[in-house]
Amino acid sequence: MRHGATGFNEDDIKAKIYDSQMMRKLIKYLKPYKIYVIISFLMLLLIAATELALPAITKLAVDEYITSSKDLITFNSLEEQKQFREKYHKVKFQEYDHNNQYYLIFPDNELSFFPKQEISHLQENDRLFKKITLIHNLPSNLALLKDLDIKLLSDEFAAVSAVKMIELRTEGILTKQELREIQSYNINKIKLLGIIFFSIIIAQFGFYYLQIFMINFASQHAMFDLRRDVFSHVSKMPLSFFDKNPIGRLVTRVTNDVRTLDEMFSNGLIQLIQEFFVLAGIIVMMLIFSWKLALITFTVLPVVYFLFRTFMKKSRIIYREVRKKIAMINAALAENISGVKIIQLFNQKDNKKDDFAAINKEYFDRSIAQMKLFAFFRPIINSMRRVGVAILLWYGGGMILDNVITLGVFVAFISYLDRFFEPINRLSEKFNILQAAMAGTERIFDLMNKKPEDYRIENNKKKSKHFQGAIEFNNLWLAYNDDDYILKDISFKIKSGEKVALVGHTGSGKTSIINLIAGLYPFQKGSITIDGKDQQTFSLDEIRNNIGIVQQDVFLFSGTIKDNIILNNKEISDEDIIQVAEYVNVHKFIDSLPKKYLEPVMERGSTLSVGQRQLIAFARVLAYDPAIFVLDEATSNIDTETEILIQDALKKLMENRTSIIIAHRLSTIQHVDRIIVLHKGRIVEQGNHQELLKQEGLYYDLYRLQYQQELKQQ
Repeated sequence: MRHGATGFNEDDIKAKIYDSQMMRKLIKYLKPYKIYVIISFLMLLLIAATELALPAITKLAVDEYITSSKDLITFNSLEEQKQFREKYHKVKFQEYDHNNQYYLIFPDNELSFFPKQEISHLQENDRLFKKITLIHNLPSNLALLKDLDIKLLSDEFAAVSAVKMIELRTEGILTKQELREIQSYNINKIKLLGIIFFSIIIAQFGFYYLQIFMINFASQHAMFDLRRDVFSHVSKMPLSFFDKNPIGRLVTRVTNDVRTLDEMFSNGLIQLIQEFFVLAGIIVMMLIFSWKLALITFTVLPVVYFLFRTFMKKSRIIYREVRKKIAMINAALAENISGVKIIQLFNQKDNKKDDFAAINKEYFDRSIAQMKLFAFFRPIINSMRRVGVAILLWYGGGMILDNVITLGVFVAFISYLDRFFEPINRLSEKFNILQAAMAGTERIFDLMNKKPEDYRIENNKKKSKHFQGAIEFNNLWLAYNDDDYILKDISFKIKSGEKVALVGHTGSGKTSIINLIAGLYPFQKGSITIDGKDQQTFSLDEIRNNIGIVQQDVFLFSGTIKDNIILNNKEISDEDIIQVAEYVNVHKFIDSLPKKYLEPVMERGSTLSVGQRQLIAFARVLAYDPAIFVLDEATSNIDTETEILIQDALKKLMENRTSIIIAHRLSTIQHVDRIIVLHKGRIVEQGNHQELLKQEGLYYDLYRLQYQQELKQQ
């Protein structure tokens, strides 16, 4: 690499657990799908409501219809009833009247609102009846209960002592069937509540389905857009960016980091909001049912809060370390798999295995530490749940005996308390999802904030024109790192259609000149003109559409041979493909393959020879018909027959276009119009082959050295 591995190569988590600025950037991707998010949020509210409704229905069934927990007071006049009701306005009364008799029914546990003398007065006058149950005012029911004191409340209902009615059943005076007929009103109400309970469960299923589908639909589309934008942004980054950043980490940005955001939107954040709604709702419902019992039950919450805060703090530290280690594993995997041939050729399998094992062990140790933290947190939260239930049994049981709360309230409290700790357990999981997402968001937008290449799009609005191919460098200086100049005061001219070779020792600046012509790196001083115009006046698309490069190490994409020739240019027809393939002497080889031009190409063209890859690259260049052709020549490891085909194709490619060859074997460039000799970033000689030999300078020394080596090899 030309640069040190600095910059965008850290996987430290610097973001907060929740970063509003980062979240706003993410929300931008959800905006086009906001209707689905809104529907999902509405479903979330309905889910929270159903979660709170089920214990309340259970409480209603127990208090109102399963166990009698109501008391009744009789009055002789409506005015007396009204005055009593106004006097004790905090009590939830139900009013009835029949045959000039007036009644108030209220929950038994609310008897505590009345002073003791008031209760004694009512009992002494036989006006207070405790533990009554409602029955239908039917002749059959009244006949069966003729021995009991029945209060006719209305034409529809009557009240009778629940305890006395059960005694009749116990003594055998009433059969089980008769008791059920008498209590048909309560039984029907219980059945109705059962149907409502079941209906809520069915509705809850529908709400869950819609909520999950809608948020995932929006999330998948948003992540599709984000992934597309990240890839598009990466593809526009200058080459200096890739010099600094390992490919494994860049791949992680587009895959793993985007995946964590998807998980946050579809499973983490929405569920987190739901859990908070449910927790808040449970607290409110418990306070409504019995604020005293609720406050006693909540005594475990400070301990739970302390445990959760401690867990969050330690989890964040360990999670940061786990993410760093997994990033190291990804980078090591990408590097070692890419260089597997070198590893095998130099028999480094054991060494690399040991290196990877060391990194893997570090990741394993941190993962075990994270697992231990979870293994401690979850059981202790479950233990706190049991402590809460114990407090509820101890204090709530006494409140039932003291007639302060009803059995239904107690049952609802147990249900709510059990439900209360479920979100706390799940919050620990959602916390990690949110933490991973915020860390991923930070890294993704850190990447997105990095400045891409200047494509000068405003200059590309007009149709890209075909260059003539004239190139001029004027006093150009290039440094990849600060003032460490690779090219120093470079000046030369290449005429349209001229064939020029670049010669020099390794590191002399040959490839850097090609990079500058293609606009791959910015230069510090001087200028470059193309067809007499400053290079900066052209868009990068225009420049690169007019330059065809065949590199020393030809890169082929996974796909087919046809795909690698046209590179997704649908304007190139099959006839054109065959024509260019025949022209560069590769058609015969392709036609011999089982699937011909649709023959699959493995990664980097690993199943093809070097010569075959180079001929396909020639066909790729010719298919785009560039004005400037660049060849990083390297044919020393190609058989003679293939080299003849390549040399013939090369001559055809250089016809009627400006050609620049980076020469490795000087014997292959004797036919070019001009040779530019570079040494330590400067041009030291220029001329054709014969002129340079006569000068007996650096080119002469290089040529003589290569000539002597070739004689020894023969």
